[in-house]
Amino acid sequence: MKCVLFDFDGVIIDSEIGAFEHFRKSLKRTGIDITLDELLKYIGKSSLEITTELFNKNNINRDPQEFLVERRNSGSYYEVSELLIMPGLIEFLETLKSKNIKTAVVSSTSSRSVVTALNRLSLLKYFDAIICGDMVKETKPSPEGYLKAAKLLNANPDDCIVIEDSPIGIQAGKNAGMKVIGFTGSTHVQDTSNADIEVKSFTELMDLYNM
Repeated sequence: MKCVLFDFDGVIIDSEIGAFEHFRKSLKRTGIDITLDELLKYIGKSSLEITTELFNKNNINRDPQEFLVERRNSGSYYEVSELLIMPGLIEFLETLKSKNIKTAVVSSTSSRSVVTALNRLSLLKYFDAIICGDMVKETKPSPEGYLKAAKLLNANPDDCIVIEDSPIGIQAGKNAGMKVIGFTGSTHVQDTSNADIEVKSFTELMDLYNM
């Protein structure tokens, strides 16, 4: 293991239910009444992809990009809400740092949201690269983000371990030719059965690799 590539929501912070509820309320103001459970099925896709799909499905005659800009300007979940770091994460990051193992965040969430959250939580110092949904042409399950991160870290795909909590994210790691760990430690637990290994916590992960 030379590099560890982390998904963001549901892996670094326990944010999926809070972020999607915040998103659901914004959509409701545009005339889209969707339940939280229905919206959570879109986890892994970018906000633009989700918004575009829902606007088309509900015949909303509005530019999805414009909607997302207005939403961000009014204060995103990552800027105004309490953010919860996953238990054991900092210890795991400190251990990786002590072993000179490179790290990156690879997320479908926007760079503004990810960097804002990492900065608020004083976690930026732990990551050597950050790749977000607005920094790639194709979001997950495309391998583009993970391959771009590996290139920035001067690593081959088989040198990298991916930590993901969603089926779409796991498939992205697989498509990149990387070993994928399915993380089930978030409040919203998803199907991670397609991962190479499944863990419930970072403590379990450290035990697995004898750290």
